Amino acid sequence: MPELKIQHILTLSYLLSKGAKHNYVSVTTSSLGKSIKKSQQAASKHLLELEQNQFIDRIMTGRNVSVKITPKGFSEMVKLSTTLQKSLNSFPSHVELKGTLISGMGEGAYYMGLKGYTKQFKSKIGYVPFP
Repeated sequence: MPELKIQHILTLSYLLSKGAKHNYVSVTTSSLGKSIKKSQQAASKHLLELEQNQFIDRIMTGRNVSVKITPKGFSEMVKLSTTLQKSLNSFPSHVELKGTLISGMGEGAYYMGLKGYTKQFKSKIGYVPFP
């Protein structure tokens, strides 16, 4: 089973934006090419490859092309979206701070005794670092 090629992601995104998830949409290869910053010929090739790999269904009537994303094509875009969401919403497993203490030694207890400071630490890093 062929995987979605990286160069086809923009083509499928364009088709999704035009409503091709639920309906056949009329597409010109020149408008598709402009949208994905490729030539008309490259856009035409993308549609052909996507159809051959069963990511889209295509109906040709003369010079007009109507395209609909297949469940397989939509599933691939959902997988990509999920991967991107996880990456964008992830947090580092640890944070390392480096520096030199110049002044303020012993002042942590004072500041951590202020309710506003402890509340902010709790919300930003998930715990209160000083008892």
